[in-house]
Amino acid sequence: MNNWTVKKKLHSLLLTLLVIFIAACAGRSRTIGTFIEDQAITLKAKRVINTNKETYQGSAVKVLSYNEVLLLTGTASTEIARLKILKDTILIPKIRQIHNEITVSRKPSFFSALSDKYLAAKVRIGLLAEASIKSSKIKIVCSGGTVYLMGIVNDREKELVSSVVRKTSGVKRVITVFESKSVDT
Repeated sequence: MNNWTVKKKLHSLLLTLLVIFIAACAGRSRTIGTFIEDQAITLKAKRVINTNKETYQGSAVKVLSYNEVLLLTGTASTEIARLKILKDTILIPKIRQIHNEITVSRKPSFFSALSDKYLAAKVRIGLLAEASIKSSKIKIVCSGGTVYLMGIVNDREKELVSSVVRKTSGVKRVITVFESKSVDT
């Protein structure tokens, strides 16, 4: 093995250990194994999309896995590309469910993508400001002013989170991809 390969493997190992440590400290509702599996699913889905550039040219897809549920958002250049992304990602092992929220339209401009990042930050700050919400349990993806929310929450938390997000200026739509848990956990 050359020096670069050793450094790359060491970097991967350290990154994995850091992720495990952060997950344990954050008090997530997922097991460490599920957390690692979600990271693997996300990376595999991104790899599938990035290696098939000819088919997905002009597409801007965001990928997020939470508790082995895959969320696909963003844009595809054609309906064929949108369906091919779904067909390719469905083959990834360990995915329990896929939410394909990809729309067919032009790739967003730099400013539109920046606007989505700004909106995600505003939503995250709004959730952090609400003391009764454990915002570390909520994953946020913004695409075209639509806010997608993932996590494992009870009914009260779902309503509270959705209400806070809807009140955030710039939010056009809120789509929840929450999984339910009992009130006690």
